[in-house]
Amino acid sequence: MSSTFDGQVVIVTGAGRGLGREIAITFARAGAAVVLAARNCVQLDELGELITSERGTALPVRTDVSDRNSVQRLVAETVSRFGRIDILVNNAASANYISSLVLSDDERWRQMFDVNVFGVYLCTKSVLPHMIRAKSGRIINISSIAGQAGAAYNSAYSASKAAVIGFTKAVALEVAKLGITSNAICPWHVETELMREAMAARSALAGKSVDEYIATIVATNPQRRLITAAEVAGLALFLSLPEARGINGQALNQCGGFVTA
Repeated sequence: MSSTFDGQVVIVTGAGRGLGREIAITFARAGAAVVLAARNCVQLDELGELITSERGTALPVRTDVSDRNSVQRLVAETVSRFGRIDILVNNAASANYISSLVLSDDERWRQMFDVNVFGVYLCTKSVLPHMIRAKSGRIINISSIAGQAGAAYNSAYSASKAAVIGFTKAVALEVAKLGITSNAICPWHVETELMREAMAARSALAGKSVDEYIATIVATNPQRRLITAAEVAGLALFLSLPEARGINGQALNQCGGFVTA
């Protein structure tokens, strides 16, 4: 284990699998104590055991980020165990609803915003008082290129991720004088199991297999590849370093050049 983040405490939401799992492991290997937040207890316990087997520190806390009481319990357990919160990575998200706009289900739209936007709001609101008291903190929100450029048949996800970017910038301005930064990472398609699940519906609409559909997507990227979870985790780690304190209120595209503005 590295000692770069020794003594620091990181909350990672959506840590049970995929990108959140990689982010949690990356911070743990850098020396941070990692609080693992997700709804799936089995996944959380497995990840916690992995981190502790590598002599890291992990606290699994079953959490529904769209529920205020659940988020408040997450923060309370974190502070009770560690006495501080240095970094919040708002990664938990819903991404598996594909539909044309005219056929969209209103409730599915609300559910996506409950997790992708209201969840980010709840977690940030609950953590900020502890960062303000410490006059230090990093808030890292995982948005998406879809929030920058949009995605056909994915209006709910695109809109929710655009909202995360706006929220990130507003919070950054509000806490800039308090030693806290707020930034968003906007990845292109990240090579995870969750991405493949989300692509299943899209591939069906296109009449292709998942692998065929992903290949057509990759062909549109200037680097002709998917983004890896390790790359996103590495950027989150960098944004948490003292050397990155001047980066604030930014939506950082991690897309291989797919979006250049």
